[in-house]
Amino acid sequence: MEVQEYAKLVSANPEEILAAEYKVMQALRFTLDVRQPNRGLKGAYMELLNMEAGMPEARYKQEMAALAVPGKDARSQWKGAGGVGERLQAAQAAAKDLLDAPALLTDAYFLYTPSQLIFAALQLADPPLTEYYLQTKLPVSLPTRPKILGTVRDCANLLASFTPAKVLTKDQRAALEVRLDVCRDPSTRDLVGRHLARQRGEGGDEQEKAKKRAAQKKQREADDPFGPAL
Repeated sequence: MEVQEYAKLVSANPEEILAAEYKVMQALRFTLDVRQPNRGLKGAYMELLNMEAGMPEARYKQEMAALAVPGKDARSQWKGAGGVGERLQAAQAAAKDLLDAPALLTDAYFLYTPSQLIFAALQLADPPLTEYYLQTKLPVSLPTRPKILGTVRDCANLLASFTPAKVLTKDQRAALEVRLDVCRDPSTRDLVGRHLARQRGEGGDEQEKAKKRAAQKKQREADDPFGPAL
């Protein structure tokens, strides 16, 4: 996708997106393939569809049809009307909504892996279905089973702890921005201007150049077999 197309989707200026590109790359440590749970959630959904069709074992179809209906606290909109296919679709949609918004406003993405987030979101969406799904993956004899289930449960509790009341108001966000501005990296204050300056071939700010020269001098002294100057 071209940056102009992306800018239209997010209602932003293409220059603002390109200006922050290098800083974002630095923050990600130039790791372009960032793992997120969304793709894995789709994979889990497709696997559940196969199970509902009786693959790889025919018993899955009958067992899934006999599962209890999600409780009143479940995030899924499926309440018993329709077949198992509609139940799976509703569970996947509820889990995706949870991962797309509320989960981002908790610490879950910092504390848990994508696979743990997937099962935790599905657990909140449709507990009976998720418990059955995990049962097919984790034999009772598996030594790590209690630890895995406990981790998924803890992640689900963290996701469920989010409430709209915890969202900052506009005034609270403005006050926080004022406080953050004091400790913000000075080189990020005018990313668009710096990006345009680089395009014009201008040198950037002198402070950054001075830091680079000092680092190069320090490296040269470290490489000197006789040590730095006295």
